[in-house]
Amino acid sequence: MREVLKRIGVGLVLGAALVGCGDDEEPAPVIRTIRVVEHADTDATTDNAPAGDSVGDILTFANPVFDEGNTRQVGTNQGYCIRVVVGQAYECFWTTFLEEGQLTVEGPFYDAKGSTLAITGGTKAFNGARGQMQLEFRNPQGTEFDFIYQVLLDP
Repeated sequence: MREVLKRIGVGLVLGAALVGCGDDEEPAPVIRTIRVVEHADTDATTDNAPAGDSVGDILTFANPVFDEGNTRQVGTNQGYCIRVVVGQAYECFWTTFLEEGQLTVEGPFYDAKGSTLAITGGTKAFNGARGQMQLEFRNPQGTEFDFIYQVLLDP
């Protein structure tokens, strides 16, 4: 009888030790791609001293956002950019408002080329969002931009 109890005790100890040894790997995030087109209709620059294009100038906007086919408005965005390199680059922060929720981004906007910004958060269907957004010029005038969000969401 003692031998049976001893074996049961050893089995319980081993079982308890193995409980914490399972696969602790977290499930991979879900990647969702969202493509929209911004119409830069309201962009306005506050020209801080010195006059003309200079570090510290502020670009603000609140623009309509269209579907990937650029035919139907699906939301808006609003934000600001601060000039950091004259004639070349701004550092920006903005929120895009879509029916499913909001996405926020932060990163560079270059005067003459596309850029990649970090997705810093979201609301509703995008709660806990992270990832990146590719910004691409649709025309040389800089009046329309493709926003390609690669949104990482927890499963």
